[in-house]
Amino acid sequence: MALGLLGAVAGCGGDDDGDDPGGSQGAAGTTTGDGGGGSGAVTAGQLCDEAEVVGDAPHVAAEDLAETSGIATSRRDDGVVWAHNDSGGRAELFAVGPDGGDQGRVELTGAEAVDWEDMARGPGPGGTDHLYVGDIGDNNAVREAVVVYRLPEPTVPAAGAVAAEPLTLTYPDGPRDAETLLVDPVTGDLLIVGKTWDGGSVGVYRVPADAAPGASVTMERVGEVPALAGEMVTGGDVAPDGSLVALRTYFGVQLWDRAPGQTVADALAGEPCEAPAPFEVQGEALAFTPDGRGYVTVAEGASPRVNRFHLSD
Repeated sequence: MALGLLGAVAGCGGDDDGDDPGGSQGAAGTTTGDGGGGSGAVTAGQLCDEAEVVGDAPHVAAEDLAETSGIATSRRDDGVVWAHNDSGGRAELFAVGPDGGDQGRVELTGAEAVDWEDMARGPGPGGTDHLYVGDIGDNNAVREAVVVYRLPEPTVPAAGAVAAEPLTLTYPDGPRDAETLLVDPVTGDLLIVGKTWDGGSVGVYRVPADAAPGASVTMERVGEVPALAGEMVTGGDVAPDGSLVALRTYFGVQLWDRAPGQTVADALAGEPCEAPAPFEVQGEALAFTPDGRGYVTVAEGASPRVNRFHLSD
């Protein structure tokens, strides 16, 4: 409730067919061209005011997926959600079907699950989208470095193993806890949003899209998210076209509009609106739907529900 090795990532992201999602990378991670908030984009206000529950929220069938901490929606297999467990689990991803059904799992070779907290999808090598898994949890703020793993999206039904590339990251201002990994589809940058137990403001840290795998990268603190009414940030996502940013808290969903040419960090410094959210005892995972007109949430715990919210067509 969430990168790796962006050495080969181009300055702007792409879908699996290599299309430009809108804009190219400029200085310091800003965007040129349409970027976020392009013509016809869904607004945060629309989702906050009009998003509706979709279906009956099926339960996750995979019994081993009992501490869902991060999810990402597939753009290749309709309705499939990729998910992973929190700390203490295996280095593996689960494929959850539209009905909550178990669509298999894959092991990430070359990866270790110390404290996986979030995952996302975004630009990768060759202009295709990849999955990014954030091993970024650090409750006691003692880890000298955290890791994000990048891999191509596995096929469904999922089985076997997929090689994952690690990117080792350090904070410029010392270790800290985090549960939110974002990938900017416009620039290819990775961003980590911190978590504080007192619900105060948290830092936003950027990893440039051209960061190379195999070496430690010092992140850049590029902004902060003001306190969200005392709630702790537990996950998030950026809409596929870059026009919206969402953050999950234990009990809610906050949405921000992102204007053309605006960085994700600058968007998060603005005022969000509160979007519909299910009651989840420990809500940590959120991902936008592939069309950007809705989002999916899954909580921790045994047999959690897959909650979907969407604008009516």
